[in-house]
Amino acid sequence: MSLTNRRPFLLASLVALAGCANSPDDDLPLTYDEAPVSELGPLVDGIPPNAELPDESKADEVYPARFDLLETQTPVRNQGSRGVCSIFATAALMESLYISEGTITSPDFSEQYLQWSVKTEVGAFTNTDGSSAQRNLEAINRFGIVEESLWPYESRGWSTTQDAACTGENRPVRCWTNGEPPAAAREGMRWHLPAGRWIRSTPRSIQGHMVTKRTPVVVGGDFFYQAWNHGGSMLPTNGENSRRGIVMSPNDADIADSRMRPAGHAFLLVGWDSEMEVQRLDGEGNPVVDAMGRPVMERGFFMFKNSWGTTRFGTEGTQPDGYGWISFRYVEQYLTAYVSAVPTVRLPPETCNNTSDDDRDGAIDCEDSDCASDRACMDSTSETTHSAMPMVAIPDNTPAGVSSEIVVAEAGAISSLAVTVDITHTYRGDLQVRLERDGRVVTLLDRAGGADDHVQQTFSVADFNGVDAAGTWRLVVVDTASADVGTLSSWSLAITRCEGASCGGTEQTREHSATPAAAIPDDSTSGVTSDIVVSDAGTISRMSVTVGITHEFPMDLTVRLSRVGGREFVLLREASIDAGSFERTFAVEGFVGESVTGTWRLTVVDGARNDVGTLDRWSMSVTTR
Repeated sequence: MSLTNRRPFLLASLVALAGCANSPDDDLPLTYDEAPVSELGPLVDGIPPNAELPDESKADEVYPARFDLLETQTPVRNQGSRGVCSIFATAALMESLYISEGTITSPDFSEQYLQWSVKTEVGAFTNTDGSSAQRNLEAINRFGIVEESLWPYESRGWSTTQDAACTGENRPVRCWTNGEPPAAAREGMRWHLPAGRWIRSTPRSIQGHMVTKRTPVVVGGDFFYQAWNHGGSMLPTNGENSRRGIVMSPNDADIADSRMRPAGHAFLLVGWDSEMEVQRLDGEGNPVVDAMGRPVMERGFFMFKNSWGTTRFGTEGTQPDGYGWISFRYVEQYLTAYVSAVPTVRLPPETCNNTSDDDRDGAIDCEDSDCASDRACMDSTSETTHSAMPMVAIPDNTPAGVSSEIVVAEAGAISSLAVTVDITHTYRGDLQVRLERDGRVVTLLDRAGGADDHVQQTFSVADFNGVDAAGTWRLVVVDTASADVGTLSSWSLAITRCEGASCGGTEQTREHSATPAAAIPDDSTSGVTSDIVVSDAGTISRMSVTVGITHEFPMDLTVRLSRVGGREFVLLREASIDAGSFERTFAVEGFVGESVTGTWRLTVVDGARNDVGTLDRWSMSVTTR
């Protein structure tokens, strides 16, 4: 039956891509922690009738009997005990699309971050573990997600062990996201995909998409326990089919049984075998035969990439471990199909002294040919490191803060300077960190990072280029709010001096500003935006953004900076700021090394109800070479 005909069944029994079946234990048949069940209405919202969706096939096209996209797949992951199958399916799609694009050969994106983005930035499914491919791709398209290394996946969800509020029906969003992103994830580069879209879930439509676009398809929908050989089935299951990863369309008994414990599952289709046949089973698990005693076969199966690991499901057969085969009939009758497209990847140029391979060419800093003419690399033989370990407490909510000095005896004009700090603190959003030398003050960190712990970070500082390195350098750390405390453990200076000639190109600093005086929409995911168009040329060496806002409850706000058509960084999220007018300056390192030319956009989002405000003004201070 079509999606139109089965909508009542969907609404009554489907945890559509949200109450996903969880990972199996060691015993066969596959057993799970209890499948999470959430409110069903929001989970199926927006699913259009199958017959109204675009058919990706051509009427006269003959598709091959066998086809796969295995060459563009990353390793099979394991979602653990959390009901986040659609998150994993969408991340698998994204990784496959990036492999197809070719710039990044081994992509690994953070499922943990995508889960957080859907619920916090998109604001969808905030009281359940689950999500949907549509909302996942909305998050990736609008906001982007970071790589796995910046926020690794946690296979178990939060309980009262992690947070006393994580129990009962109305849990805070943080219980479903396992908290907030760490500072590295908040500040990391976000990766995007083109907007997603539905396609018709008939076999020929899906085959047409795979052959024409050479990209896989996320499907999700009804989960039938016996068909999946799931240990929660009240009917007999088939261990051999489970080991082979075979999922047939449900029989009537399985449908009736599964309606009593509604659940859903999502995964990635990566190929098919239209000639594959498997004998059907009845509700008692017996092979089905016709009136003449001949086997009744199910013909035509899609190959899919699952998210249950590689040790139990789909470990026998022609497919790789952890993959499975699901019947054409199951997909067409009970699942929806969602796709995206190969992204356009624009990597930043190599920054020559930040110990990172920014342009993904396998060479870091001065090993990269892009840095051959950079003074930090030309003068690399004259680099010295100077450090201090004060191990001093940071006074709580004290404007004077605490300071530590490093005396540098060696003279020489600076061509590059890196400052590394190690601060332990229970709320890094309270902290302001400054570097001072002979009356010149450079703010390294200005109350960024929200509720994350600690500041263990290296800052590239161009403000002292050309200055004599010899002298007294002072690091000042100020705790600007009460309650949370910490310690300045250590800090260091890595100084590269110019040799002979000048310290490179002349720097210019220009100010760009806007005064939108625009109302911030209350409880809106899109928020208000303001653009600054920069026509100047030059490569960014440092950049700061100052934002002036009036708001009744600033904890509601998220502030983001992006260059239209490029990357986006979060400047402020749910900061503890007094009501009224406030102004904040943010050091933005993410665009260093990129061209300043373009349209820069500030977005302010109010993510909660009742309190309102305005984006009064904002400005950019950009130093270029």
